[in-house]
Amino acid sequence: MPKLDRANLQFSVSTFAAAMLALYLAMSIGLQRPYWALMTVYVVSQPVAAAVRSKAIYRFLGTLLGAGGALLMIPRLAQAPVLLSLAMALWVGGCLAISVLDRSPRSYILMLAGYTVALIGFPAVTHPGDIFDMAALRAQEIFVGIACATVVHSIWFPRPVGEALRIRLASWLAEADRWALDALGGEDRATLGRDRERLAGAASEIQVMATHLPFDTSRLRETTAVVQVLRDRLLMLIPILSSLADRLAALRAMPRGLDAEIEARLAQVADWIRAGAPQSASRPLLAQLERARAATTRADWHDFNRLSLLSRLTDLVRTVAESHVLLARLHGSGEPLPAMLDKKVARTATRPLHSDPGLAALSGAAAVIAILITCAVWIAAGWREGDSAAMTAAITCCLFASMDDPVPAIKLFGVYLVVAMVLGALYLFVLMPAIGSFAMLALALAPTLLGLGAMIPNPKLAFAGLTILLNLVNTLVIQDHFDADFGRFVNINLSQFFGVFAAIYVTRMLRSLSADAAARRLLRHTWRDLARLARGWRHVAPADFASRMLDRLGLLTPKLATLEGRDLSGVDTLKDLRIGMDLVALQGVRRHLSADAAADLERLLVGLGEHYQALAAGKQADDAPLLPLVDRLLMRMAKTSKDGDVRGICALVGVRRNLFPAAPAFPDVAGGWPA
Repeated sequence: MPKLDRANLQFSVSTFAAAMLALYLAMSIGLQRPYWALMTVYVVSQPVAAAVRSKAIYRFLGTLLGAGGALLMIPRLAQAPVLLSLAMALWVGGCLAISVLDRSPRSYILMLAGYTVALIGFPAVTHPGDIFDMAALRAQEIFVGIACATVVHSIWFPRPVGEALRIRLASWLAEADRWALDALGGEDRATLGRDRERLAGAASEIQVMATHLPFDTSRLRETTAVVQVLRDRLLMLIPILSSLADRLAALRAMPRGLDAEIEARLAQVADWIRAGAPQSASRPLLAQLERARAATTRADWHDFNRLSLLSRLTDLVRTVAESHVLLARLHGSGEPLPAMLDKKVARTATRPLHSDPGLAALSGAAAVIAILITCAVWIAAGWREGDSAAMTAAITCCLFASMDDPVPAIKLFGVYLVVAMVLGALYLFVLMPAIGSFAMLALALAPTLLGLGAMIPNPKLAFAGLTILLNLVNTLVIQDHFDADFGRFVNINLSQFFGVFAAIYVTRMLRSLSADAAARRLLRHTWRDLARLARGWRHVAPADFASRMLDRLGLLTPKLATLEGRDLSGVDTLKDLRIGMDLVALQGVRRHLSADAAADLERLLVGLGEHYQALAAGKQADDAPLLPLVDRLLMRMAKTSKDGDVRGICALVGVRRNLFPAAPAFPDVAGGWPA
């Protein structure tokens, strides 16, 4: 049984105080549905104060947009119920599809704009002349709720997101340092796998936390750009460390192994990381690594791997040093940033996350069909409370659209709806008749709302607590006068259950994905991106590509963990990331190559594009011609000493190691390589 800690209790008490304040104000100024203000407090309240403010703004904007949609449609289509149902369903589905594409907290605006049309519009279809008043009242009630939640959470035990984010970033960088030390020390594959999974899973979490930073009241709000640049560095550490571990494994498996100089450089880098990775000590270390790289011959496969290892070590030292400098700035260091980092901070950009347009379209279509089914039954049967079915179908389809398989969550929603109905009946028909003042009402609600509110900060209990609480408040229809009709109470709840059933039925038929299917879908998206990248269809910044790939990795890891023993259980989710970064590097050096090398690189990139396009289509590609192309390119680049060719050699080594790990090393080419 989860323990009730002090922070959860503080959150519950402050949220209950905000909810009672919102309810009292809404009743005092005569709003039609004051319980909406109470519900809004619980919807927007978050353990972190900045998240409350950001969600409050997003909720108000979404409500205004949804209210505008209802005002646009209902007066014009009120006399054509079928057409109005279709228009409102398409509005909900369209808003939902767009919101699913944006996986940041901002997506809440469009999702809310979608089902707000249902909440305002469906109850108004029988009296469309009141739609403006209903929309205005809804906006006022939402505003009262978000204002109370924002004020209370900002002044009563506020928990700034800046401090939580700073702690998370420091923990993330410490994990990266440990992974680097494990890789440099030659730890086994299982240890390195656990290291990388922890880091990948946190990358998207940090980006989501950072979106709340502009709404924070802490000093860290002013350093939002520094946070974004630091996250970029942390993103790049994952492919760097992954490639470094791969090159070390390759060299240790060769007969010549690691020479004395490489061992010394590895020990130096490890000691530097243990010492806290100071920026001042990184400069001589980088100089030594550069000299070792320049002195490396390019006679055979061992030399190429040695050159690539030294390049990755250089990248590691530079990126770790910059990460620690940026973290020190977040902790209040008065040291100025190096000029290069200062320029990066001035030109920072938000990095993209994974999006799935096809799945977003299916989510929107499921909402449209579920709403149309409930509307058809409502209209055909002349069901007075049928609007509750349409509203419930819209809400459930929207709330769980981001899940691979929303059906289990929608079923749980139905179960918690039963719990809320039982609690609601107890309140409505046993307790409420004896309540004669607001103080008594608050006292009667306190035990239930405080208990359910304390569940919200706990990730394992949040869904149950918030679902029961919101459905309970909706069931009570709290107003400034008591009005309870048992027959109507039962009818409304039956209507809600029908909406849940319609959402389950349509979602299962159209939208549900098993863990296996979801994992394969994510892999197909990855392979299509790699095919486009190889063919040069679009320019991609390395940090953008890493952000999207690591976000997919964070989504893939828990799915692959459930597929033990199946053909996907052995998928190396970082291999595609490494190849993608190598493709970005190859696209960057192609203009510096000789005509012959450029022609070979073009053929290689076309072949790699066909390889990944075939994987995305579920086919087996013929990779046999690619290995000779890689080897010939390596030998062409080995004859020059340009820096661009060094980057190209390192990228080609990565492609060869990841696509052809069992390929034999090619022979010594000191005597020349055929053209």
